[in-house]
Amino acid sequence: MNAPVSPSPSSAFCTQCGAASEAGARFCPSCGVDSQPSAAAPPMHGFGCSACGGDGAKLSVGEVMCPVCRWLRPLGDGYELPVETFLWRLDAEAMMRLQSLGPVTAAAHHISERYGRPWFEASVNGVRLSPSQMPDVFALAVRMARIVGLNRMPEIYVSGEQMWDAKTLGTDAYAFIVLGSVLVSFKGADLAFMLAREMGRVRAGHAVWRTAFELLMGRRQSQRTIMGDGVMQFLNPAKIVESAFEAPLMAWARHSEITADRAGQLATGNLDTTRRVLLQWTLKSFPIHARLNMDDWTRQEDESDDPNIQAVEATMSSTPFIARRLKLAREFHVGEDMKGWRAVIEHFDAEDRRLRPPKDVTATSGGKGKEAPADTVRLVCVSCQAPMRVKRAQLVGDKPVNVRCPNPACGKVLSVKPKKPTEPRPDQVGD
Repeated sequence: MNAPVSPSPSSAFCTQCGAASEAGARFCPSCGVDSQPSAAAPPMHGFGCSACGGDGAKLSVGEVMCPVCRWLRPLGDGYELPVETFLWRLDAEAMMRLQSLGPVTAAAHHISERYGRPWFEASVNGVRLSPSQMPDVFALAVRMARIVGLNRMPEIYVSGEQMWDAKTLGTDAYAFIVLGSVLVSFKGADLAFMLAREMGRVRAGHAVWRTAFELLMGRRQSQRTIMGDGVMQFLNPAKIVESAFEAPLMAWARHSEITADRAGQLATGNLDTTRRVLLQWTLKSFPIHARLNMDDWTRQEDESDDPNIQAVEATMSSTPFIARRLKLAREFHVGEDMKGWRAVIEHFDAEDRRLRPPKDVTATSGGKGKEAPADTVRLVCVSCQAPMRVKRAQLVGDKPVNVRCPNPACGKVLSVKPKKPTEPRPDQVGD
């Protein structure tokens, strides 16, 4: 019987399969794995970009986004926000379940890349934001993208076709965001929360599944529920097969909302903002939030763990019910991850603001002229339509006032009668 041969000092072992190989050999003779360390990959976005060099090296210190390849400067040196910080466990499990459906996964990625993203982006009937188009919203979106940890700024559109909807579509490499026109009416921290939600979706990899979902099932069908056609649908074998495919997608759609909420919550750091925005968004009403009794609402949140409510949510809704959704937000807010990473974000954000003070960006105007001073009344000549202004103090009393048109080619004199004061409404009259 031959004694086992010990490997010579010149031999090595493959780290993949454990087979012995000659020292210095690049490929394993058993499994063919490359044993040499691979070279560092170049930046995925901006490779060969003439404006920024691919990594922002050609940009000035004050520039945070490349105007050509849309590369984003990190919030600070060494700043990195792990996606696991806000990725909800059930969302991750749902995406893993979708990934396990081999042919379906391959089809989803192929369809999203080849047809879905170009088709949906071309079909967006709206306005594309930029540093010169709604610059206040765009600047806030760039800041939220940097906080969430994106390395490339997605395109953002505002559309009026689905005014209360927000969608993140595209692929893992190229995603774009469509905001309903009503959602842009949010201001300050509320708008920051909405934008950070969608940036979190891009970071979590939701775009490819949302695109495949809408392309395979249709935009109207994407709002369906498993029970949308009633119980009798399950007597149809074709419906049973269809539901078997829809169920994991709809489960993912519900769970993905929690991930997006947590991204927005982590970026803004305020539970009241989260509660206010999600309530207004769910109820599709801005003023109704001020009329709610928040103590009663908190009790309703506490009751949302009822198994019957969760069962109805799973079968009758493609989005999580708002009570349970806000209870999860409340639990996330007091968690250690939220506290720890908020401190990190605040530190880097403060340093970034010190190095790059935010520019005074105002909303683009609609092209109107300057507002008349408070003591001036603006008029229009009935003859030549030239603008006219008269001091408010002259329009006191009940006698008409003669005002000459300032246009030299017109010179028409108008007789302006002072306007009577508006009668007070009954609720404005004192006792």
